[in-house]
Amino acid sequence: MKKALLLSLLAVFTFPLAAQPGGKHHDAKRKDITELVSDLSNAQKRKIESISKESKERVSTLRAQQKAVLDSINMYMEREGDQRAVLYPLFDREAALHAAIDREMYSGKLRIDEVLTKEQRAELRKACTKDRHPHRKGK
Repeated sequence: MKKALLLSLLAVFTFPLAAQPGGKHHDAKRKDITELVSDLSNAQKRKIESISKESKERVSTLRAQQKAVLDSINMYMEREGDQRAVLYPLFDREAALHAAIDREMYSGKLRIDEVLTKEQRAELRKACTKDRHPHRKGK
């Protein structure tokens, strides 16, 4: 009974992480912003590439930290007895890392938005919406 409960808790805690961006199901090549917006100047392309590279490196570092915390969580979840004293702070740390990843991704988006004109931002939004939601028509 305890083992079944432990396995179900483990599945509950690790499933949301498997569904996060960056998982194996997201390994397909994503289109680059420079491919989605038609009239970028060379200066804009360089700036966007720089912002994207910096943000990707930060997110990668945060995801590596998150993975280490998740590995610890999984290790303690498999142990017998009450592990709340160790697990609860680990849950908080993982949640903080998840939020930091989201903040970094949004920050990168904002920095790229500053490089684009209003028309280019509208073109990018339209292209991204089309890619993410192909069933939507005219949006």
